[in-house]
Amino acid sequence: MSGINIWRFARFVVMGALCVVPLAGAAKARARNEGETATEELRSLMTAALTAARDGEQSKLKEIAHGLMIPNYEAWFKATFGEEQGTKMATAYRTDFSKQENWIPTLFESLSKQDGEIVVEDVREPRYTGSGAWCGRALLRAAKNDAAFYSVGLQQTLQTGLTRLDAAGYFTLVEGSYRRLDCKALGLGPDTLTPPLPHPMSLRVGGNVQAKRIINRVQPVYPEKARKDRITGTVRLHVILAKDGTMKQVELVSGHPLLAQAALDAVRQWTYQPTLLNGEPVEVDTTIDIIFSLNTPQATNP
Repeated sequence: MSGINIWRFARFVVMGALCVVPLAGAAKARARNEGETATEELRSLMTAALTAARDGEQSKLKEIAHGLMIPNYEAWFKATFGEEQGTKMATAYRTDFSKQENWIPTLFESLSKQDGEIVVEDVREPRYTGSGAWCGRALLRAAKNDAAFYSVGLQQTLQTGLTRLDAAGYFTLVEGSYRRLDCKALGLGPDTLTPPLPHPMSLRVGGNVQAKRIINRVQPVYPEKARKDRITGTVRLHVILAKDGTMKQVELVSGHPLLAQAALDAVRQWTYQPTLLNGEPVEVDTTIDIIFSLNTPQATNP
């Protein structure tokens, strides 16, 4: 290659590199702007829902709940997670559709009783990496396209200086609006993917075993409407205990909407003896079942 050709080739390479750098920077800036927009919109949505709950605007809450459900969900799940996984998730979503839509107002009513900061995080860049963050990792792992997912919750600073996160769920943009996703309702968990997700950095303990370590148990108040309508049943909660035994994260797994809020309100106040692993305190991942029975004046935990 002559000296002139070499010079021309080098000039071409340099000019190409100069073009690539601005493009890469633009892509990062665009992703950052999209993330900032998502944070603002989700925080605004959360604020509107909490305000409606505090003001007792049931019609507004139902409207918000309806807007959080995914339209044309079968096509969306297949396009986002692939034919096989998407079909499974769409089937689970269809089965749980009405239950989720009816329960979302109860979720916001429960959160509205808490004081805290609305936290929105892109699961690709999480600040919270505890055991409760597995859902975001599962969604990212399963997705076949560049769909973005965001965790939303209410973070409260406790008197001990620790923080507690009350989760509102995971959200993604579908047809121009943000929709709510529930990994458990979708049948998606750390062990359902290939290869499985790494297990969270916490100790998984059975509910009956952990119940023996409780220090402070606040009994739920049986909701008057539920008692009047003779509604009974079990509310199951998934909780993450901080290293000092206080509640770090509480979320509903199942239970009647009229009973769920009373269970959440009570369990958020529970404390346990710290759990040690090799002499060091660790977070605990466990479940709590609250049984509401008309034969007893208050609900009990088995």
